[in-house]
Amino acid sequence: MASNTSAVLDIVTENKEISSILKDHKDFDRSSICSGSTIDNSLVQSPSLESFSTIQDIENLSELNMDENSDLSVKIDNPQKHLETLETYITFRITTKVARIEYSDNEYIVRRRYNDFIWLRQKLIECHPFCIVPPLPGKHSLIGQLDRYSKDFILLRMKALNVFISRIVNHPILSCNEHFKIFLTAKQPDFSLHRRQRTNSENKIRTLSHSNSTHSALKNRHLEFDKTKTYLNVLSEKLSSIEKISSRINKERVDFIVELNSYHPIFTTWATTEPELANMLQNIGNAVERNTAAQNMLVQSYATIIGNPIRDFVTYIDVVQETIKKREAYQYAYENSLEELNKRHSEKDKLIASSHNPSQQASGFSLWKQPSCDEKLEKLGVYIPQLLKKVEANQDSLECANESLRSDLQYWQVEKQQCLKKILLSFVNKQIEYYQGTVSAWEHVTNEIAPQNN
Repeated sequence: MASNTSAVLDIVTENKEISSILKDHKDFDRSSICSGSTIDNSLVQSPSLESFSTIQDIENLSELNMDENSDLSVKIDNPQKHLETLETYITFRITTKVARIEYSDNEYIVRRRYNDFIWLRQKLIECHPFCIVPPLPGKHSLIGQLDRYSKDFILLRMKALNVFISRIVNHPILSCNEHFKIFLTAKQPDFSLHRRQRTNSENKIRTLSHSNSTHSALKNRHLEFDKTKTYLNVLSEKLSSIEKISSRINKERVDFIVELNSYHPIFTTWATTEPELANMLQNIGNAVERNTAAQNMLVQSYATIIGNPIRDFVTYIDVVQETIKKREAYQYAYENSLEELNKRHSEKDKLIASSHNPSQQASGFSLWKQPSCDEKLEKLGVYIPQLLKKVEANQDSLECANESLRSDLQYWQVEKQQCLKKILLSFVNKQIEYYQGTVSAWEHVTNEIAPQNN
């Protein structure tokens, strides 16, 4: 029954007529029945669906359609507001359709909140440190907390979460992770219990992060990954420049719209004083009004078409760079252990040489007994094999990190091309739509004037 409920529930509370309130009450009862299991028995507020019937919202939600041909498809929708004693939060319905042998059912419906997505991403990073785990939409800022239950914020976050999940679903390794499976399938009590469990990998990640922050430069740079880092820096700078320029142009268009709004009343008033030109002046005023409307639609689409998508992808690039830095931490550990091994070998060679040349041995009286040459050699004989095993283990870890990261970078490059192509095509199509609208408005004026000239 839950899959038949509306895709989205409005979160904003507002004053309504009596008839609207009655309708909201019916919608609330129906939603309460459909979503039979609430999280932690909290009160779920499910207001009217009426305000989500606009064309723009339908366009926003059209991207949430599930891929029926995939063996794993996931859709996030139907946000609900939960009111508890100490906190208020939003949960989203996650519908999963799956045809994989490791899943016992073909369809699952669960509810998760934003913090659950944070937990999932952290687990994926712990299990697959050299896979490029996609970023989550950022948490609301302190100023934005006042508006985090608004319709626009909820829609924006829901779309971003769908992008996050779709990237995981399409990833050949991340989509098979056991934590991801539990995230998609477990009922709330079981999921809460699983979240409280801690693993040893958490300490490993903390150690890795600390090691990553302590080294400043590697002795031997890896040409392939250094080239990738340079490319990512350039790509990030170019995309950021495009976003900044687009933002500046968009602000100028907002000012331009203010100026355009003054044209229509001018032409309308002028038409009343010039009977012979009234028809032409009125048509020009209407054309300007249509141009203003087209310009306004272009301005309103900036955030969804170019602004937010580019900023989100720049964040995605940052994630790739962080993953490369993790690999450098492994290389740093390998180089340090190898340097230590070489030092111990050199120290051993010097001790052996001094044992064959007694004149080079230290002489003089000391109150403290100094370790003899044989004792030092004995200690080195135990320590060097241990150090050698450590070097070999670090080398194996580095090679595994290289292969894993190299493979994931190839996959990410394909995803990058598809994502940027989608962003740029959306931007181009919106520009074409705008200019077609303005040309059509002025062509209508010329068509009206042409018969008068004849």
